[in-house]
Formats: sequence, structure tokens, C-alpha cells
Amino acid sequence: MRNTGIAYLLWCTGFFGLAGIHRLYSGKYVTGVIWLFTLGLCGVGQFIDLFLIPGMVENKNLKYQLLHATHNNASVSQQVVINVGEQVTSATSQAKAIAEKKSDLQTILQLAKDNYGNVSLVDCVLATEKPVEQVRKTLESLCVDGLLEIDNHQETGAIIYRII
Repeated sequence: MRNTGIAYLLWCTGFFGLAGIHRLYSGKYVTGVIWLFTLGLCGVGQFIDLFLIPGMVENKNLKYQLLHATHNNASVSQQVVINVGEQVTSATSQAKAIAEKKSDLQTILQLAKDNYGNVSLVDCVLATEKPVEQVRKTLESLCVDGLLEIDNHQETGAIIYRII
């Protein structure tokens, strides 16, 4: 585990020409060496690090905790929660899809009831706001289930679906 106070003390070594020691301490080895050879990027990087040191130390400590975590550690249980969350999300999306399908059926049947038992494909697409192919499959499944029958409109000859 690293200490922020020690990191600030090592930052002060930059005044003596040893810039970047605090980065090495915080686990930023590549940039620590760069800071060491460029005098902290001519002092600009060294000054900016004054504000970044707490975050660098915290990241190093988190990495240390993850590497040395036991089964009782909270970080391990977070992984389990994340995996369970993905499963719940997929189950939720499946339930939502089933609910949408039921609402499409109910919408189409209610539309047919309101239009004296007759609906067209266009009426159903407008009512459900779904793609034509999806509505056509829904209408076909209602016909197979014996809830609707395909007929022609008496005046126009257009295909309509009628409640049985």
C-alpha cells in the first residue's frame, strides 16, 4: 500500500533534480523514467503532478488490493454482482419482448373490435408502430390461432383481417 504523504515528499525531490521519483513510487514506471531524464518535462509535468498525485496513489493501491484480494474482499463480490447483473439484464429484455408481443396482439384485436371486426395490414402497422413484416407475422399467427380470418373488402377487394 502506498501513502499520499510519502508521494508528496518524493515529489519534492524534483527541486534537487530527481523529478519523477513520485511517479515510480506510484507505479507509473515509464513516465517516471521520462520525468527523471527530462527534469519533469521541464518542470511543467512536475507541477501538474502536484494535483495528480492523490489519484496516482489511489490507483496503485486499488491495483494492489485487486491482486491480493481474498474471497471475503468486496472487490471479488463485485465481479459476481456484475455477472448476475448481465443475466438479469438479458432476462429483463426477454420479458420486455414478450410484453411487447402481447401488447401488439392486444392492440390489433382491439383495433379489429373497434372497426366492426375488420382491419387491414396498414391499420395494424399504424396502430402498433412496428415494421410491416413484423405486423404481417403477428397477423398470420392470429389467423393460425383461429382468432382472425383473411377476407377481401367487398367494395375495394383489398385484403382485410376479420375477427372470427
